[in-house]
Amino acid sequence: MSKNTVISNKKKRRTNRAKKVGLPPGSLVYFGNKEINTSIDVIQVEEQHYLHKKVSSAREALSYISPDKRTWINCNGLNAIEEMKVFAEYTHLNNLLLEDVLDTEHRPKVELLDEHILVIIKMLYHNQEEQLVSEHVAMLLGKGYLITFQESEGGDVFDPVRRRLENPKERNLSNHNFIMVGLLDAIIDNYFMILDKMSDKIEVIEDEIINNPREDMISEIQLLKKRAIFLQKMIVPSREVVSKLEKSKHSLLLNEAKPYLRDLYDHTIQIVETLGTYRDILWGLTDTYMGAMSNKMNNIMRLLTLISTIFIPLTFIVGVYGMNFEFMPELHYKWAYPAVWAVMVLISLWMLGYFRRKKWL
Repeated sequence: MSKNTVISNKKKRRTNRAKKVGLPPGSLVYFGNKEINTSIDVIQVEEQHYLHKKVSSAREALSYISPDKRTWINCNGLNAIEEMKVFAEYTHLNNLLLEDVLDTEHRPKVELLDEHILVIIKMLYHNQEEQLVSEHVAMLLGKGYLITFQESEGGDVFDPVRRRLENPKERNLSNHNFIMVGLLDAIIDNYFMILDKMSDKIEVIEDEIINNPREDMISEIQLLKKRAIFLQKMIVPSREVVSKLEKSKHSLLLNEAKPYLRDLYDHTIQIVETLGTYRDILWGLTDTYMGAMSNKMNNIMRLLTLISTIFIPLTFIVGVYGMNFEFMPELHYKWAYPAVWAVMVLISLWMLGYFRRKKWL
């Protein structure tokens, strides 16, 4: 995530928020990129059946829901408000909750409804330009089906889940929560990948600070600090999401899913603790950097001081013999000039030896 990307996103959020000021609660306003076209995929599986199809509308997608099949409807792009209303009407989702689905800046949360479970979480991944992407994802779990809403179609971390659904041997059809749990697992596992890349950058900066600190490194440290704060905002609430799901006694969450959710909760704790450690390291890196730059400056000043100290007696001797007096001793001696040079060289060597014994050099 480059600095320019962060600034651009902030401007977009301010513009979108300003448009909603004064509107009544439940007003359906999409905050994301309105240039993204909405596309809908349907994946349907049973023991000996697999279907993956792109559909043209929400009504067509909902027509595939069947009580004897597991159906995953994935909606990429949330710009088509009317299509979102169709999903909300089918699932009896009120406008307040649909508003949360469309609000791409909404904090991750879980809503336990009578016939559904709504999960909002943030998906993080690196795009092809190695920029960090944060994508708003909402999951609506119903009996025998799952509807997911993604902010964009540019990419996600769900390909491992899709591959497992294609393979009949890896489908866990005894648990109708397996698709949602698999998607949550993919999102949370990718948090580890994000933190690993941050760890690599921190290690590189640490080594450079110790070996060769640069003046522009403070801006890199500040950028990593901002990223750590951003990740904390995106990742930490996911612990509450998984914890609430794991402790819930909702009829849609079968007992078979609880061990997987408990395992996910353990992962979120580890991720949050690791992120906290990295934040502490980054805050300490600033002090380390300032200490390294101060030490580097002290070494430079010490070297300059030693050079000046060596030349002080030499300058004195040259200054004395540079005075234009006629009757000065040693001026007319044959070996006066080399003798002065010998004295200056001996003084320099003695001072260098003295500095070395004192370990100033």
